[in-house]
Amino acid sequence: MKLKQIPEDFVVKEILPKSFDQYLSENPDSKYVWFTLKKKNWDLFNALKAIAKQLNVSVKRFGYAGTKDKNAVTYQTISVFGVPIEKLRSVKIKDIELSDFRYANRDIGIGDLEANRFEITIRDLTKDDEKRVKSAAEKIKKNGIVNFFGYQRFGVNRAITHIVGKYIIKNDLKNAVWTYLTHVSKKEDKRKTDARKRLKESFDIDQALKDFSGIKPEIVLLNHLKKYPNDYAGALRKLPIGMRKMFIHAYQSFLWNDIAKKIKLRGNVKIPMIGYETDIEKYPKIKNIIKDVLVSENIQLEDFKIKSMPELSCKGDERDFIVFPKGLKYKFEKDDMNKNRLKVKIEFELPKGSYATEVIRQMFQ
Repeated sequence: MKLKQIPEDFVVKEILPKSFDQYLSENPDSKYVWFTLKKKNWDLFNALKAIAKQLNVSVKRFGYAGTKDKNAVTYQTISVFGVPIEKLRSVKIKDIELSDFRYANRDIGIGDLEANRFEITIRDLTKDDEKRVKSAAEKIKKNGIVNFFGYQRFGVNRAITHIVGKYIIKNDLKNAVWTYLTHVSKKEDKRKTDARKRLKESFDIDQALKDFSGIKPEIVLLNHLKKYPNDYAGALRKLPIGMRKMFIHAYQSFLWNDIAKKIKLRGNVKIPMIGYETDIEKYPKIKNIIKDVLVSENIQLEDFKIKSMPELSCKGDERDFIVFPKGLKYKFEKDDMNKNRLKVKIEFELPKGSYATEVIRQMFQ
């Protein structure tokens, strides 16, 4: 099977809550404009930076509900402060389109979306694959899928986000920083790989600053360590708070996935996103699994009160064990890109926080 053979094979359309219509306005003097951003082969941050550069405004003026895949065609609503619609219409960037301009009375922030609609094409399939996928898809319609966090949660090129998060939770900030700087992955380019290996062997900050030139956030961490060699908390605080929270949330997600893998129950239950206010007794059917996972990880609930960085402390939350892809449908056709093979177009909707790649993985496993 081939997923994302071309960006058009993975289309994501963001859905905002209907209640957000109340924030729209007919008044041209409104502080905000909302627009639909369509992008192909762009990550969101670089796309917004390119738009901001053309408009000659700060990228901080833009708001969004969530990030989307780079190697895909994605549609999402973006807010911008203090930029006229006429000026937005003038933006011309390859593989980026702005449309559906509306005045609004507020910005859009992280988590404001309700769901995502996916149109995914899987290629290079056989007749046996067709039988297997049809059977799996019908089971998913009936039983749903386990609501695992997808691999993206832990780092696409380097799956270390949760590892750094655990070090921060355990107040081992030195290892958190050095893991981020020196952990090597085969998915990274040679320049970064060589730089990480050299730094791990030599601990030479001056050389590392040359090796990582132009690469953030590594340069941010290294610059601070050059001035204050043992101030690992200060180095981490040079990173955006959203990024630092991402480390903690990734470790919570890792624990959630580990608990979910061990559950043998049928039907839906809530699984906690572990935090310092998590009440394990609230989950009688799975409390022993939760306790076993925490013991195996040498983690206590109080660890999520992060004394060295209180701003990253997490109370905890919970998440459904099972999620049902809404409106799931599929269609097999002849694959126009792979000789004598089939392709399948799969369409479905997922609530925010659930991963389309997990639907595909569990359909094809």
